[in-house]
Amino acid sequence: MKKSHSHMSSSVFLLVLALSFYNAWATLSSLVDVTPGTENFISCTQSNSNNVNSTSRLIFTPVNASFIPIWQVAVQNTRFLKPSTPKPSVIVTPVDETLIQTVLFCAKKHGYAIRIRSGGHDYEGLSYSADVPFVMLDFTNTRSIDVDVAKRTAWVQPGAVLGELYYSISQKTDTLYFPAGVCPTVGVGGYMGGGGYGNLLRKYGTAADNVVDVRFMDVNGNILDKISMGKDLFWAIRGGGASSFGIVLAWKLRLVPVPEKVTVFILNKTLEEGATKIFHKYQYVAPTIDRNLHIRTQVFAEYIGNTTKKTIRIMFEGIYQGTRDSLLPLLDVNFPELGVTPEICEELKIVQSTVVFWGLPSSTPTEILKNRSAIAKLNNKSKSDYVRTPIPINGLRKIWRKLMQNDESALLMFNPFGGRMADYSETAIPYPHRAGVLLQILKTVNFNGQTSDTTPTSLKRIEWLQSLDDLLTPYVSKNPREAYSNYNDLDLGIISSNYEEAGLWGERYWKRDNFKELIRIKAQVDPQNFFRRPQSIPVF
Repeated sequence: MKKSHSHMSSSVFLLVLALSFYNAWATLSSLVDVTPGTENFISCTQSNSNNVNSTSRLIFTPVNASFIPIWQVAVQNTRFLKPSTPKPSVIVTPVDETLIQTVLFCAKKHGYAIRIRSGGHDYEGLSYSADVPFVMLDFTNTRSIDVDVAKRTAWVQPGAVLGELYYSISQKTDTLYFPAGVCPTVGVGGYMGGGGYGNLLRKYGTAADNVVDVRFMDVNGNILDKISMGKDLFWAIRGGGASSFGIVLAWKLRLVPVPEKVTVFILNKTLEEGATKIFHKYQYVAPTIDRNLHIRTQVFAEYIGNTTKKTIRIMFEGIYQGTRDSLLPLLDVNFPELGVTPEICEELKIVQSTVVFWGLPSSTPTEILKNRSAIAKLNNKSKSDYVRTPIPINGLRKIWRKLMQNDESALLMFNPFGGRMADYSETAIPYPHRAGVLLQILKTVNFNGQTSDTTPTSLKRIEWLQSLDDLLTPYVSKNPREAYSNYNDLDLGIISSNYEEAGLWGERYWKRDNFKELIRIKAQVDPQNFFRRPQSIPVF
């Protein structure tokens, strides 16, 4: 009798399980609305999942009402928010590593490429668009941050953005931080993979220099760390474009010491106030001064008041890891022409400085750093350069005249290097822009006021940007003319079948030795070139 009861219970259990499986499939169909061309992928993902209900809530196809909003929300450059942008066949928003493994397996089996989106800040939209059928892995649900103050480390999942990382650190300590970028909405996943620079790079190097471990999924679905992947792959993914080699699941970061208060200042100089001579000297001072001081500049052309005459305005934004009383004597000796006074200096916690350099008042609650929707999106086209020899006065004047020809849609941003950056070999990690670099330049035009980036006005702005690029040729690095891979620029070229063509952009991002080494490692870890996009590391 006991045995019969047990048999009946098993039958009921199997019936319930079968009904649950059927209902889960029904749920999947209603939520995902399986359509021709994706049903094989969906079926594969479902049949390899341990949790049918969970998986169904994490997969979206174009017939879902939520598909476009999910795709749009992390498109940080709004020039790609247009019907002509190629969109994914399927969006997957994983919450665990098992589903990522399943997506990788099924994408390979059914002929889909994969694009990986953490923050969506990439300048050419390559993490959420492609000209081939693709599955977009959107890491919006994988964004945990574990800060260990005692060990001075943090484990960060790829979907977290820099603002969330900074805020999380600040909730535990005011004397540790991470040396990364200014913009709070940049995704951690891709940022480290390209090197990553910010206001602390002159003292602590790039973000990738401060990566100490990783959880990483290779093309076969194996989950690796620093030890199990080997030194070559660990070298490659820190600055060589991690998504060319696999999928970052989490970065382990070294936190760096900072004072309880840092000093920040912002001031503007126009041509009428001697901006040209001040900027000329800035090129000599900013890369060589005390490593605790970082002064970036933004250069604009604008009308003077209500007149029809234009001027150049240069904004100097400084952050000093120390007090006002230490900063002022330092500037008095090295850069008195800048005219920094006690009144414009403000002592803040370093997390507040991040808010200030994003253009907000220092009194703004730092919670804004974790509010992605509170940060304005971009709408622009950008290019990058590196300066190794100070631009002479006559060169600066040519650049200023060119800026004045623009319709106020342009911005030049200069970040000084030197300091700790010069201590690293060009081959320490793939990011090669080290000793001898004085400044990095970001050149950008926006499409504000335009319905798209293809209107006549927008096209004129892009043409102007290219002409500025040409004008700068004598004043920037040569052989190669260096560029920053995180500011990806498809104008430099796209993936090709031979080194001569790929080298046109690859050597600009990584230089010859590093690019060739990246190609060698790529051939070992992803010989079929599954992780492929227009400027991924090629396999020949």
